[in-house]
Amino acid sequence: MSEHTVLKIGLVGGLSFPSTITYYDRINRAVNRRLGKAHSPRIVLESLDFQPMVEWIAARDGHAVAGEIAAAARRLEQSGADFFAICCNTVHEYADLVEESVALPLINICRVTAEETSRRRVSTVGLLGSAFSMEQAFYRDEFAAQGIKVVTPEPDDRAFMQDSIERELCTGDISQATRDRFLRIAHDLLASGAEALVLACTEVPLVIRAEDIPAPVIDTVDVHTAAIVRRALGPLGGGV
Repeated sequence: MSEHTVLKIGLVGGLSFPSTITYYDRINRAVNRRLGKAHSPRIVLESLDFQPMVEWIAARDGHAVAGEIAAAARRLEQSGADFFAICCNTVHEYADLVEESVALPLINICRVTAEETSRRRVSTVGLLGSAFSMEQAFYRDEFAAQGIKVVTPEPDDRAFMQDSIERELCTGDISQATRDRFLRIAHDLLASGAEALVLACTEVPLVIRAEDIPAPVIDTVDVHTAAIVRRALGPLGGGV
């Protein structure tokens, strides 16, 4: 196999660093499963400082967020990336602004997740993620385009999840009390009519596992990395 057969993957990471490690690991493992031997993907990574991003998001400064990511995408393109993905759900609120200012194609995590949810014939999902992902329209719009209803946690639980993501999940230092409350929140969504749970934050799978939930769990990182691998490999090898 020629090295030019496989497209070069660009990743905008650091948002946060534990989730970026997960992306790198899952993409490499998936490519190796498909191609075998010692094959691995060609990846170029732009790892950003998450703290300014957190502050810009809280201040609703979308142009600062989009500008930082777009600049990273242009550096990825200069490094030979054929397309790129952002290793974070929340900043996809500004994905349209990013795409307007870069030529490099983006694999949008919200879009591929909504498409996968539709493929599974789920009509109502419980959305678990950052407060911004749960409260703003960018995820709901993608699900609505697929005819899927979204339910979210109560305001106090959304605030707790946001605080936990920033203070614990983004550093990988997670207490048992936080794990327990995340699971309670997940079960509450199922009781509210959700047929499946969408883990719409790249850190949430660190605390909620599929085996802990008596319903289908759609991990956006799994869906996103699978889409990234499909774009990179095309028809080569077997399924992801």
